[in-house]
Amino acid sequence: MTELGVLKQVDHPNIVKLKDLYESNNGVYIITELAEGGELFHQLLLKGSYTEQDAANLVKQMLEGVAYLHDREIVHRDLKPENLLFKDKSDDAKLMITDFGLSKIMTSSNDILMTACGTPGYVAPAEILQTGHGKPVDIWGIGVITYTLLCGYTPFWGEDQASLFANIKSGEYEYEEDYWKEISDLAKDLIDKMLEYDPARRITTHQALEHDWFKSATDVDILENVKNNFSARQAFRKAVHLVQGVNRMRRNLDNSNGHEK
Repeated sequence: MTELGVLKQVDHPNIVKLKDLYESNNGVYIITELAEGGELFHQLLLKGSYTEQDAANLVKQMLEGVAYLHDREIVHRDLKPENLLFKDKSDDAKLMITDFGLSKIMTSSNDILMTACGTPGYVAPAEILQTGHGKPVDIWGIGVITYTLLCGYTPFWGEDQASLFANIKSGEYEYEEDYWKEISDLAKDLIDKMLEYDPARRITTHQALEHDWFKSATDVDILENVKNNFSARQAFRKAVHLVQGVNRMRRNLDNSNGHEK
């Protein structure tokens, strides 16, 4: 019902539109406009070229969509690349925010949300610590996405959810020289402001939209770097998951053999 409540009241080019609604004995069917362009990263990896300026344009569209939501006291709470879809396959296709299943409409700007939710790699420290959160968690999510758009991997990593959450709670990340030497200092400055640990000091959507990066992002092609890192991290994740699966099977077999004895 919250997702419907959000979709019914929003109308912005960077937010997926509600087209129709059907209800049956089994459930509610939400019909939205078709995003023919596909998921953010899937489309980026198919491009022939991709620059820091292209990344800045995508981040600006995200911020404009989220600023619209925040002005209406709506917190998305699950911003991640999979929930960002291109309207069509054209080079200048609009980026649209989707999936409002975890969103919350706040009764006032002073509301504090306590429920932990979101996708592990993109949640803010306050959500993990359950110290109360609000609009700043969306900015954190955009900060993580911006970092990833510029290098191909996320700022926080862990072999399992516990170690990932420990890294996020530390709030510490770095810009590895090998992968960030072509990226401007202004891009890093905006990321630092969006990944500010203290939610009260974190930049807002409207402040972020005024950042100088959007006027001076470089036109250096970063596609190969992003592609290589994205593919390498995906392969590494699969390897880790495979090892974890084998270890679980071994433990289960050992326990089973122990019971037989």
